[in-house]
Amino acid sequence: MFCIMNEDKRHIAIMQPYFFPYIGYWQLIHSADMFVVGDNIHYIKHGWINRNRILGENGQPQLFGIEVSHASCNRLICETKRVVSRKQAEYRCRRLKYYYNAAPHYNEAMEVIKPILLDEEPDLTRYLVKQLKTIANYLGIKTEFRLLSEVSERWDCLSPEIIRRTCNHFGFTDYINPSGAGMNYYNKDVFREMGINLQFLRRNEEIRYKQYSDEFVQDLSIIDLMMFCSQDELHEILNRYHFL
Repeated sequence: MFCIMNEDKRHIAIMQPYFFPYIGYWQLIHSADMFVVGDNIHYIKHGWINRNRILGENGQPQLFGIEVSHASCNRLICETKRVVSRKQAEYRCRRLKYYYNAAPHYNEAMEVIKPILLDEEPDLTRYLVKQLKTIANYLGIKTEFRLLSEVSERWDCLSPEIIRRTCNHFGFTDYINPSGAGMNYYNKDVFREMGINLQFLRRNEEIRYKQYSDEFVQDLSIIDLMMFCSQDELHEILNRYHFL
C-alpha cells in the first residue's frame, strides 16, 4: 500500500556519506526535512564511501573515486583521512572530460563537480558532507544536514536504538529508510512501540534518461545524471518515489 506524506509532519533520514552517490540516495535526502550523515559509523572498504560508478569506455560502468589514507573497517568514517593530491584531482577532471565532454550538460555540471574534485580538505567526513551540500544545492534540495556524532560520539547499540535516540535528539517521530533490505531488517511495529513512524522509500519506476546510446546503464553516480539531464529534469526525477 502506498503511503502519502503528511506535509505537516517532519521527516528524518540517516545514512553514511557517499562519494557522488546514485539517484536513490538523493531521493532519500530530498524526501526528508533533516538528513543525518552517519559520520561515526565504521568505514566500509570497497563500498561507496570513497567511490562510485560513471559511464566509461564503450558505454560500460567504470569506478571513479578518491583515495583514502589507511582505509580500515576498524576505523570510524570521522576518523578517516583522504589522500589529497592536486595531480590526481586534475586527472579525475580529465577523465570526466574524456568520457562526458559530448554530454549535453557537461559545462554546467563541471562548474559544480570540478571544485569538489579539486577541494584539498583532508578530513574525509568534512569533504563528503561539503560535497553532499554542494550537489544538493544544485539539485534544488532544501534538506537540513546534521551529523550523527552530534547525538553520540560512539555507539554501543544496534541500529533501531541508534535511530530512536537520533529521532529523540532532533525531535522527530517520522523516520524514512530505503526499501529493499531494510524492509526485512526493520519492523514497523517495533518502531511504533518506540514512538517512531517508520516509512520505506521506493522509487516509482526504473529511472531512465538519455545517455549516449539506447543501451541504458542504471544506478550510476549522480555525475552521470548531471551530465545528461538539465536541472529541471533532475528535479522531476528526484520526485519519482513513493512510501510504503
